[in-house]
Amino acid sequence: MKQKLFLSLFLICAMVINSFAQSKFNHHNLFVDLDIAASQINITDTITLSKQEADTFYLNPNLNIYESSCEVTKIESGKNYTKYKLIRSDKTNKVVLKYSGIIANNKEGIEHITHQTMFESTTGIIFEKGIYLSGETYWVADFTNANLKTFSIHVNIHNDWMLTSQGKIIAEQQTDSIKSYIFDMTQPTNQVCLIGNKWTKYTKTIDHVDINVYLINPDETLAAKYLNATSDYIRLYYNLIGEFPYPKFDVIENFWETGYGMPSFTLLGKRVMRFPWILNTSYPHELLHNYWGNSVYVDYEKGNWCEGITTYMADHLLKEKDGDGDVFRRSQLKKYTDYVHTENDFPVSEFTSKHDATSEAIGYSKVLMINHMLRIKYGTEVFLKAYADFYRTHQFKMSSFDDIQQSFEKITGDQLDVFFKQWVYSTGAPSITLEKVKVKKKKGAYNLRLDLSQSGTSNPFQLNIPVFIYLNNSKTVVRKVLNLNNRKQSYTLNFSEEPVRIDIDPMFDVMRRLNVQEVPPTLSQIMGSDQWTIILPKSSKDYFYYKNLAISWKRMYSERGINIEMVNDSKLNELPTNGSVWILGAENKFANRMNLRNTYNETLSAETLDKIDHTDKNELLVFTMYNPDNKSETIGYINGNKPSVLGRLNMKLMHYSNFSYFGFESDGFTNILKGSFPVLKSPLNYIINDKKTIDWSKFSFPKTDIMYK
Repeated sequence: MKQKLFLSLFLICAMVINSFAQSKFNHHNLFVDLDIAASQINITDTITLSKQEADTFYLNPNLNIYESSCEVTKIESGKNYTKYKLIRSDKTNKVVLKYSGIIANNKEGIEHITHQTMFESTTGIIFEKGIYLSGETYWVADFTNANLKTFSIHVNIHNDWMLTSQGKIIAEQQTDSIKSYIFDMTQPTNQVCLIGNKWTKYTKTIDHVDINVYLINPDETLAAKYLNATSDYIRLYYNLIGEFPYPKFDVIENFWETGYGMPSFTLLGKRVMRFPWILNTSYPHELLHNYWGNSVYVDYEKGNWCEGITTYMADHLLKEKDGDGDVFRRSQLKKYTDYVHTENDFPVSEFTSKHDATSEAIGYSKVLMINHMLRIKYGTEVFLKAYADFYRTHQFKMSSFDDIQQSFEKITGDQLDVFFKQWVYSTGAPSITLEKVKVKKKKGAYNLRLDLSQSGTSNPFQLNIPVFIYLNNSKTVVRKVLNLNNRKQSYTLNFSEEPVRIDIDPMFDVMRRLNVQEVPPTLSQIMGSDQWTIILPKSSKDYFYYKNLAISWKRMYSERGINIEMVNDSKLNELPTNGSVWILGAENKFANRMNLRNTYNETLSAETLDKIDHTDKNELLVFTMYNPDNKSETIGYINGNKPSVLGRLNMKLMHYSNFSYFGFESDGFTNILKGSFPVLKSPLNYIINDKKTIDWSKFSFPKTDIMYK
């Protein structure tokens, strides 16, 4: 029985090898043995090279090549890789490498994850809790001139384990003690993955796609949620973009907390996949990456385009479905406004990956808004046709912003050099100002005159600015689009009814810097500032707890270029007006300047204000307000009734950066309060005749087409 098993698997592998003999991509035929207890792997890789000049490759530094069909020379050593060169006298296109070693990066950290260390990670590991091998592991020879590859894997493992890869399972057989798999990846891919654990597998097939859920602990209810949600999203993106690129999609429970999107699967941590909101937020983002980034691949040398469009067609799409698209776009513009400055700005064509708030604001938020402007310009139907063309044309290829531009030009017939040059290959975004609004009545008609100006960029951008006009005795707001191509332009609009109000880009459809009064105060405004003054409550019994918090901030954030000054409240007579300010402690003499009831009594519910007061008096509260002495700067307030837990805030601040206020239980540090304050007055909203009492709620905005079907 055992001999027949391995003979049949060998024949299948031989067929796979032969089928890729003439491929234009490198093909790896891998025979893998795993010793889980020892974290050991042994590999025989028969490589069919697509190019004769393919001579250099990277391999994990812990893997030792003990046999090869040609001479192999080590030429460079790095922390995560060793670089080798092949010396092939006969220039054969087939090379055999045999190598082995221990793969256990950060084993101790992963093995002993606690609530405080749940964000530990690894580049590759084989041990009793699970197997994680990916492109970043360099467990398969990664050739320098071959971005894409195909592969097959023949692997044996103990029969109480399961394995998966981005390759489809074409053979799976089992004896009394050993389970054998053959994975076949016929589509070109940018990495080779092998993931393993003692899962329970749940399966559903929809539209010729096998959906698999792998859970470490059996849970039919949870599996059903993911099977059904995945079915819905696959149908959704089939209608929007095209056929799902892979014959299967795996939802895999990982043994540490991750949210990874890989070709044909996603790897989610135990806690992550059980968050009640995950199926309607982060999960569709990871699934959509199978279109953008994991089948249409990113040419990183020309910029990472995929994070912005994935965020737009997943996160933004779901917010738009709920009627909150404008709120979501405002939050993206706010990130850019708060974190991107002249000193740290760069073109989106130079974005490769997110490594801080600035890079996220450029590579995610700005690219999202670039896509939104294309959609607003041409309409949803044309926008989707252009991306469907991009998907069909560049599937399983390395692709760039140039390719996106070509698809839009093909579908629209327009030349988009100016658009892409100013948004993709240049830095900055303009600030918009509304001035000199006047209405004149002439011969029964009304002339509305206004000036728009743009600033903050080296050259004026070519902009299409949506303008919403409220007309007296009308229930529908009129939408106009004004072309702003110069630093300042004047416009005259004619109406038969009297204009009573004008809003400039109220739906946040244009990539631009926000005026501080357009948005509520939030923590991100402080985190994006390069100057902090931390005011300590000298007379407080908890002074040293607050001082320790301030010292830890100074140590942490000074490394990010923030200039931090610590000062006792007794040393100041008035609030600083230069940069952001932190007021620590309810006993701080400046705490009474942070009176929320005076500011928001008419715009926040009594229930919300009471909850904030309760949290301030009994738990731990953080909130932000605009500096009353300089409305362009933000003040943060922190008060903890058990200040010994203040140090735990360091892990939380960035996660709540989009909120105006939030609070935690002092004991369990559970979030009990969060929200954003309302915008009180925007300089881009102008009421023409403020003597009239008008019920603005009676007006309705023009309907727009939404992407969600």
